[in-house]
Amino acid sequence: MTARRSSHLAALGLSWRDIPTSLRDVAAAPLSEADWAGLTNQGLRGLVEVHTCARSLWLLSADDPAWAGALLQARLVSRLLAEGSNAYPEVKVGDEALRYLFRVSIGLDSFVEGEADVGGQVNDGFQAAALQNRVCSDLQAAWRSVIDLGNEARRAGVVRPGRGMGHLAVDTLLKSGIKPDTKVGVVGAGKIGHQVMASLERAGFTPPAVYNRSPKDGAGPLGDAAAAGHAAYVVCTAAPSPWFMPPPTARAVVDLGRPGQVAGPSLDLDALLSGFGLRLSDEARARAEALVHDAVSHWHTRTRLHASQHVLARVQSLRDAFVYERVESLLAPAMEGLDAPTRKRVLHATQTVVRRYSHEVLGALKETVS
Repeated sequence: MTARRSSHLAALGLSWRDIPTSLRDVAAAPLSEADWAGLTNQGLRGLVEVHTCARSLWLLSADDPAWAGALLQARLVSRLLAEGSNAYPEVKVGDEALRYLFRVSIGLDSFVEGEADVGGQVNDGFQAAALQNRVCSDLQAAWRSVIDLGNEARRAGVVRPGRGMGHLAVDTLLKSGIKPDTKVGVVGAGKIGHQVMASLERAGFTPPAVYNRSPKDGAGPLGDAAAAGHAAYVVCTAAPSPWFMPPPTARAVVDLGRPGQVAGPSLDLDALLSGFGLRLSDEARARAEALVHDAVSHWHTRTRLHASQHVLARVQSLRDAFVYERVESLLAPAMEGLDAPTRKRVLHATQTVVRRYSHEVLGALKETVS
């Protein structure tokens, strides 16, 4: 067995544990073209960004991942320093970067452990990077591993539908004294809004009243939300600044927006994420950690095989060129004076020997990468 190939990956992350949502939004601003050019000039091969309600993650591939990670870290730290924050994302390199990515993707780094939503958000980050042509072969292999790991984690019961921000919002409503027979107002019918609706249904709540910027699926206009006078609201919009003013009737308002969407009293993401998290059982967490360990090994196997395909193809190309283009000219001096039938037999025998030898060489190479 060959030594395990060192990955060219680095990862940086900021979560609810490190800084509040408003500062994570500052760090998560898109890189400028000048920043991107500067990083690629320093050996950056690709970059994937994942920004969720509770975290930001940057995964990069580079000739020297520690150096590229430090350069990206400096850019993010400068943004935070401008806002008066001394927080900084730690740089993880190699297998530690892979392990961090995989733990995030199956909810082991989430406030609600085992949440299903984050896997889709990680996949969305890879898709967005692919559209920008920022996914190299190492990142492609990581993407494939994330998908495989998510499927395996669902089969193992580690990742469960319904665990996520929607689950957390509903759990918060119940702890605030909102009973399931209460008609909750859900403001925003995007992805998070639908997750909240599904969580309310699973918790046995009366079907909520839904409000959205554009009418769809029976949703009312956003302007009608406050006037409806619900006792509880979950706000899931993404306006650039606070806009929703809860009515006096509201006893609980949960704001899942990034940035905050509620102009009046509410429980925002930072308040929600500072509470007691929903944890996996010790047995489920051990299964999840074992899956992450296996995913790191599978990534190495996938990238090793990918690299070996290029090596084997190159060897086969050289073999064919030698057998069919060079052998005859190399033998020409030795076959001088031989009759045509004899020259043909010698050439054929030599080509056969070279092919058999190269076949054994290729077999040995395949064994070293399997």
